[in-house]
Amino acid sequence: MMKADHLPEDDTEDSSRTPLIPIGLTIVMVLMVPVFLYSVGPEGPLKVGDVVFATGLHRVQIVAPDAFQHQRTKDSCMLEHRSQLVVQKIGMNPIGSMIAELIGLEKAQAPFCFSRTPVLLHAHQVTLKADLW
Repeated sequence: MMKADHLPEDDTEDSSRTPLIPIGLTIVMVLMVPVFLYSVGPEGPLKVGDVVFATGLHRVQIVAPDAFQHQRTKDSCMLEHRSQLVVQKIGMNPIGSMIAELIGLEKAQAPFCFSRTPVLLHAHQVTLKADLW
């Protein structure tokens, strides 16, 4: 008779521990839904003032800061992967080009672009979304 009384107590201890796994899985799912939606969502159109990120290592043309109409100088520099740029002007020739200013790098060395350098970019060289990981 004592063993019968002892068994239900063990069942109550085991049943109190089992909801932790489903609760943990539910929390993980709730945290992963925004990440999934962010990764599959559309980027949207680029606007002046948007922060964009370089999609890889790209050689870009440096734009003369005092004359955006001329668009190009002889100099070029390299953009690192995930460099942040602020879009300054959109719709430059050739179609899909833009002028953006590099932000966030304080100690860049040649051949990489220095901070606050306006550069000529193409649409395939940038993305509106930062990498998730």
